[in-house]
Amino acid sequence: MSYKLIMALAGGGPEDAETLAFAAALAVQHGAVANVVPIHPDAAVDLLALGMTLGTSLSPEMKQTLSDAQRDCQTRIETSARAAAAAVDLVFGDGEGGPRMVVHPHSVMPAENLARALVLADLVVIGQGYLRGPGRDGRVLGQVLLDQRAPLLIARGQPDRLAGRIAVAWDGSVEAGRAVHGALPLIAMGSDLILLQCPRGLDPTDPAPEMAPLNAWLRLHGVGTGRPVPVTGPSAAEALVKGAHDHDVGLLVAGAWGHSRLREAIFGGATRAFLDDVDGPSLLLAH
Repeated sequence: MSYKLIMALAGGGPEDAETLAFAAALAVQHGAVANVVPIHPDAAVDLLALGMTLGTSLSPEMKQTLSDAQRDCQTRIETSARAAAAAVDLVFGDGEGGPRMVVHPHSVMPAENLARALVLADLVVIGQGYLRGPGRDGRVLGQVLLDQRAPLLIARGQPDRLAGRIAVAWDGSVEAGRAVHGALPLIAMGSDLILLQCPRGLDPTDPAPEMAPLNAWLRLHGVGTGRPVPVTGPSAAEALVKGAHDHDVGLLVAGAWGHSRLREAIFGGATRAFLDDVDGPSLLLAH
């Protein structure tokens, strides 16, 4: 079992190095193609739209300045991708088969371009550094997880930590099940697997989700079983985050936004706690 088509999301900033390092390492390990998709907004299109609304137009000089800025951003992405590929002896550029890394051209409509790119993606990768930008996490995470329903790896630290201990935050939900599906190739390569569960976070109207069906499914896929680890704390979110830290986890696999987004926007939730734990393990999220 392996990933064959990995999408790495790049914004043209220094935070791309983290994203691309993980994508390149995974491409080598899985014999995959890592497609780098630019997701920075097109400032020219935004300003043109604003000008039309206000009844004005951009000067030729301004248009040229914006065009140069977009080209420079694309160049930075390509330079970072080349460096990440070279660091792990990964082929860079167009061609048949993997492992290789390819940079997509920038689109004037990055959201639509991303939607097309994610249709057949086995895994989407983005670095924690990109998500620290104001307002960007909701836009990107919402499109990947909620609109496209793609498994998303939020990369933190060094890629080799993915080969260490992996934890699954298991509550028996559909979202948690999708996350485990999406993480299976990573689980197969990890050195150890634990199953974190906090009773406080379970639906009191349902029987506690059992670990046995999950472990039976993992055995069917030939990856062994996970060791149940109960965790406690003031909230399920805090308990799961602390459990991941206490057990030196390199990757935490979890369902995202299992409750309504409105409720989580008001009250927080485990998903927000996982995202805010910037010094914690990498995350594999699915909705």
